[in-house]
Amino acid sequence: ANRQLSDAAATVLRLIAALAQQHAQLAAEGRLQAAVADTAWRKALQLAYSVLDDVNALMDRRTFVASVIDLVQNDDLKVRRKVLGLANTKLASFVIDAAAPASDTDEMLEMLEPIAALAAADADAAAVEGADQASAAEVVACKQAALLCVATAAKRFAALRPVLFTKIVPVIVGAHSLQSASAPVASSALVALAVLCSELGSRLIPTLPQYLPAVLKHLHAVVARLSARIGDDDLALLISALSAVQAIVENMSAFLAPSLPPLFAILLSPTLRALSDSSLAGSGSEQQLAVQARQKTDDVLGALAKSIPPRQLLPAQFAFYQREVSKQGTAAIVPFVEFVGRTAGALQRHHLLQFYKPLFKFFLTVFDTTRNPLVPLADVQVVEDAALAAFMRFVVKLNENLFKPLFLSFVEWATVDPATLPAPSAWLAATSSDDSALRMQSAAEARLRVFYRTLNILFDKLKSIMAPYYASVMDTTVAQLERFGVSLDSIEMQEEADRVEKPGPSQLWCSILESLRNSALYDSAAGFWTDANFRKIYHPLANQLPNTKPSTIISRPSDNVSESAFEAYVSRVRKYLAPAAAQLAVAAGNDAMWKSLNQEVMMKSRSDDPAVRVGSLVVLQAFYEKLGEEFLILLPETIPYLAELLEDDSARVERVTQETIKIIESHL
Repeated sequence: ANRQLSDAAATVLRLIAALAQQHAQLAAEGRLQAAVADTAWRKALQLAYSVLDDVNALMDRRTFVASVIDLVQNDDLKVRRKVLGLANTKLASFVIDAAAPASDTDEMLEMLEPIAALAAADADAAAVEGADQASAAEVVACKQAALLCVATAAKRFAALRPVLFTKIVPVIVGAHSLQSASAPVASSALVALAVLCSELGSRLIPTLPQYLPAVLKHLHAVVARLSARIGDDDLALLISALSAVQAIVENMSAFLAPSLPPLFAILLSPTLRALSDSSLAGSGSEQQLAVQARQKTDDVLGALAKSIPPRQLLPAQFAFYQREVSKQGTAAIVPFVEFVGRTAGALQRHHLLQFYKPLFKFFLTVFDTTRNPLVPLADVQVVEDAALAAFMRFVVKLNENLFKPLFLSFVEWATVDPATLPAPSAWLAATSSDDSALRMQSAAEARLRVFYRTLNILFDKLKSIMAPYYASVMDTTVAQLERFGVSLDSIEMQEEADRVEKPGPSQLWCSILESLRNSALYDSAAGFWTDANFRKIYHPLANQLPNTKPSTIISRPSDNVSESAFEAYVSRVRKYLAPAAAQLAVAAGNDAMWKSLNQEVMMKSRSDDPAVRVGSLVVLQAFYEKLGEEFLILLPETIPYLAELLEDDSARVERVTQETIKIIESHL
């Protein structure tokens, strides 16, 4: 009876193959009439498949396995492919019962060897053996089905029978599977390899030299092809190769040190970084595969950061940055810095103690990007943003004993005299002397900008914990405010002979004022803003009002680029200067200190420049919005200034004065 069932299954399979072949032949010859004839063919095939399912259901496990072993050697490749599909379904649905005898599992796995042999067969030889001169596409599909069976079996049984599946690995990584020139076959072999690596783990370490070079070769080749043209087959191959790499990294991480540099080069290539850009993909399927490939790339980078021992990974990253990344510009630096940030964020405490100094040195190198002529000055902030995000993942893992000395070193690095900075001789050949001079001049401000931006992020994350650290930068803050500040009238209103050249407000200026606001905001427990510190800062702070020079702040896409110079000045006062002054007044909490600051601000309201007069009123509004009725104690000495401003020649000044009076009246 079992033999008859097996023969019946073979007969039905041959019938299905014959029907499909005749249908294709008639269609090619134009003798297949549409609609009615096509419907009849579909019904015939559905009936044949229904009979096959019934025969399959009647077979016991032994008969099914014997039938598969027999039919995978059938001359007709269509029959082989259908049998492999049935075998894959049976393997996936097999219930592993701990109480069942081990012979049940062994019986199912008897068909694994002939299926694996089919996967390893030379495609050309298979095509010659196949009946009816089977097409190359059918040969490839047959090999893919065999490899899928191996992957399914490995997922279900490899942990139970590791020796058996270890013996199959050379077949999967052989010349006609993993190393095949056919992208679909190689892709299926990579999927099978990924499953085997995940299930067998360290048992595959001895064979690592056999398959890792082939995996990297596929990755390198497919990335090169994708840089010119994106196709479904290449994207599928890329996803499969990345899955295999991820499985290798997660299970054999300690043995990959020699392969890290080529992995870095592939995973961080601009081609892979751009895959999620929909403009690079054509069809909907290509776009979907491109997004999957981009996500899988990020997964592999995450696996590298978490699994590779830091004693191997971090030195390799530092060396690769100096040797390759720093010479390739923004497109290479940004993803690599993000990768190092992920590595730093995954460090355990004992590794952090070993590598925190080299990591800090690496980030300082990246922060000095302004001096790298291969990074356009317009891209510097993009690199800084990526470096700051990565740096924060590192810093938040440090305890105070580690953080404090690094912070002081950071201050020293940021405040270095630019004249003492060594010329970047390794880069000079790539740029003109004028550009080199410009970069050297801006390097000192760039360092300070990065430092203050970092300080503000630390305030946002650590809040009052950071307040005492502001003492280390107090003198620098005062000095920089004095550099930007104008002690008399606005620069534009001064006589040419008396004019002192001052820089226009920049991103550094914004970051300094933001740090000042943060230090006052989170000073509740530290008590940093004493009378002595307040007196150091309030005069330079008020002197920012007369600096009406055009701003060099980098515009965001949402900024109103058409705003006038007057509106731009008022906008930056309202956004940066007024909040800093008001929060400083709150931290001072002393009407004597308020009086000094208020007097300095109101004196600026007598400037010859109407913009400065409006700026002083904006700051006054911020005082009342923050302190409310507490600040009314200074109203008597403020009234004379407001009275003068109500009669101002400028309609703008008069309007803002009336707005200010309304705010004050709301607190009476």
